[in-house]
Amino acid sequence: MIRKSTPTRHFFKLKPFISTFCVASCLVATNAQAVEGYKDIYLDREQDIQIHSIFCGDFNRPNTLKQSYVYTNTATIEEGTYYYGTKWGNYSYTFKPIEGQPEQIRIRGLLREGQTSKDQMVIDTCLVDKLAGLPPKLINSIGITTLSKDDPQWDKTMTQYATVAGRPAFAKGVYTDTRSTKVHQDYDQTIFDANQNFLKNAQQHFEQESSKLAAKLPEQLNKAIEYVHQQDGKPLEKRYPPIEKPAVWTPIAEERYQDAVRRQSQEKQWDHIIQKNFDWFFKNVGRANSLTATELLPPQAAQWQGQQLIQVHTVVAKFENGKQLELDFTMTSSKVDKAIFDTMEQIQQKSHLARETIIASQKKQRKAVDPSHANELDVYSNVEKQVIFFSPFREKPQGDHWRIKE
Repeated sequence: MIRKSTPTRHFFKLKPFISTFCVASCLVATNAQAVEGYKDIYLDREQDIQIHSIFCGDFNRPNTLKQSYVYTNTATIEEGTYYYGTKWGNYSYTFKPIEGQPEQIRIRGLLREGQTSKDQMVIDTCLVDKLAGLPPKLINSIGITTLSKDDPQWDKTMTQYATVAGRPAFAKGVYTDTRSTKVHQDYDQTIFDANQNFLKNAQQHFEQESSKLAAKLPEQLNKAIEYVHQQDGKPLEKRYPPIEKPAVWTPIAEERYQDAVRRQSQEKQWDHIIQKNFDWFFKNVGRANSLTATELLPPQAAQWQGQQLIQVHTVVAKFENGKQLELDFTMTSSKVDKAIFDTMEQIQQKSHLARETIIASQKKQRKAVDPSHANELDVYSNVEKQVIFFSPFREKPQGDHWRIKE
């Protein structure tokens, strides 16, 4: 896994009197031989990659020291030439130790692609590891970040470093690796793309079905108001027949009696609820009202809340007495699989865990969701029956809202 931080550039001023750095006078003669006779070094993607944070420049001018990065498969930077590819062009670094100096100090020669002459080389002196006497800020910035060969964030981390250091060569002229784990990351991308298409299709399907239900709201509102005027007071005047007790209390007779009592109790409760709907409507609109128009307003955009889609549709009723009743109906969808909302990072982590864990690896590989199944998403409205049309607003059990305007 990754240790240390993501790449940044820093600039530090060193104290010229630090004796460890007093090597500039011996470098001029040595630099001319820095590139000749050294091996080409290419990285192996199937091994861990060590990303070395180093500082290079002219030690006689401390403010020229700049942070740089070197990729290796080893704990140290080897003698030889490392190759890098960037969108601005390719280049190479050749490293060589300095005789008589600490191993933490190296010569680095830079050549651009196409350059072969040592005379064209840009020479720097580099601090490639921590060294006693360095300023604390510099010590903290020199180190190694280990990128595990099977890290699910491998591509992401490498891309971050590539923005400032380029990509290392995995073979001559090859800067895009052909690692064995790439097939897993390609499949992870397939999973992610299928999920995104499913969510997109699900929202389109939901909004279509939600709009169909909403289109019925003005007519349902008309019928509900008509029903209120016709039925108001009738539940209060209703007479319920007495329930006769059985002459002989056998187990069957008692069961039938209790069933009849329960049914009548439920009927009374229902009638009470219906009357409360009527009372709520007249309280807000008034009894002396006459409906003049109903209107369905443009809906708000559907939104994901948890694993469900939610969309609010508003229907307006205008009355002759000048009052206006606005009702917000919340349409909801059935829930979708939580895993469909996984980020690319989460998908990669689960994929990596499934490959590396003995128990998880026994399970079948995660399949990409079929985006066309989004059309199977159910859409719900809580106002299918006109007799309870106003109940959601009376008690607001499902979050619906209403407004009365004079």
